[in-house]
Amino acid sequence: MFTFKYSSILILLLFVFTSCAQEVTCVDFKNGEFYVPADEETPFSYKIIRSGNKQIEVLQDPENKIGDDFNKKAFEIIEWIDDCTYRLKYDESKMNLTKNQQFINDNNGILTELIKIEGTCFYYKSTLKVKGEEQRIDGKICIE
Repeated sequence: MFTFKYSSILILLLFVFTSCAQEVTCVDFKNGEFYVPADEETPFSYKIIRSGNKQIEVLQDPENKIGDDFNKKAFEIIEWIDDCTYRLKYDESKMNLTKNQQFINDNNGILTELIKIEGTCFYYKSTLKVKGEEQRIDGKICIE
């Protein structure tokens, strides 16, 4: 009887904790380690490491298809607009920028906005305005 009582309490506590599990929100994507899976627009996956307004992006190329001369790590600065929206620019104090990265910085960076959250993935749209026209890429970032 003594064991049954404590077993019942333990089961009840486990039920309460699992049924009260919080849903993932935009805030869960501000700090930590994430991944961007490959898709039609992005042929390689990326590992993302975020801490506050700093981000490191590492291209995942285990078969070395791109080659050793391609820089597979980028350092970026995040300007948080709100919990679900941020502007991304490359950190030229930590790396030599490619022409494409400098172009992105010169055009006020990439604006990324939440579209929806499913499970542990944040579906986004990223836009870059060039001469008044908007270029858009959609994708997702998932909690690792």
